[in-house]
This record gives sequence, structure tokens and C-alpha cells, in this order.
Amino acid sequence: MITKHALLLCSLCLWWLCAWVAQQPGSAKKAPLEAQKSISAPSATTGVVAVDPESGLALDKSLMLVKGNCLACHSSKLILQSHFDREKWVERIRWMQRTQKLWDLGDAEPAILTYLTTYYGPLHPPFDGRRLPLQTPVWHKQTGR
Repeated sequence: MITKHALLLCSLCLWWLCAWVAQQPGSAKKAPLEAQKSISAPSATTGVVAVDPESGLALDKSLMLVKGNCLACHSSKLILQSHFDREKWVERIRWMQRTQKLWDLGDAEPAILTYLTTYYGPLHPPFDGRRLPLQTPVWHKQTGR
């Protein structure tokens, strides 16, 4: 009889502990130390760029300008999916100023344009929307005929 009560008591304590742990606030996740330190242009050797965990945009000294001016109105996903050259980015900015009430960027515009063309410029080779042709798998031994 004691073992039944002990098992019930242990189960109840375990349930209470799990419920208590689930109610605790999660610790704030910080960006990795390497990502916090590397606020610079992409590495020429690796091509890997540290990204802001909040927006997904590349970390750079101009990131706060972009976040303050661009993300005030739209999601960072709009930037992430666009790959324009400098002229096309200027055209997009002018369109937003003309039709979407974007304010004059003033002295921040050259830095924003440099950031956008550096990290979100045209893809090389350009993506035409189609997948690459399938490669023919070699599933048999080549005989050399």
C-alpha cells in the first residue's frame, strides 16, 4: 500500500515540476558572439555573411539605417527576395516616395543604396525562375564502348 501512495506522490511531484518549468519565462536568445563582432563587408574568401537574427538582413554598419528607414513600412522579406542593381534600387525608392509616402532619405540614401547593392544586388548567374536541368544518374557500370 505504501508503494502505491509513493508512486502516486512521485508522479504528482513530477507533474508539478514539469508544469512549473513550462511556466518559466524563456531566456532571451542573443546573437552568437562572432555575429555580433563581424559588422563588416562579406568575406571575400568564404562569402558567408553574418545575419541579424531579428530581421534576417546582413550585419553591416548601415544595417540600422536600413532597419529604421525600410522596415518601418515593410517586412525585411521584401528586401531579402529582391536582387536589384543600384539603378533599380533607386527606382524602387523613388516609386515608394512617389506612391507610398516614403520620406526623403537625405544623407542616408547613399549608405542605404550601398548596403542594398552590396548584399542584395543582382545574382550571378541571374536566376531565371527555372530549376537547373536534371543530371542523368549513373546507375550502371560504364563499359567503355
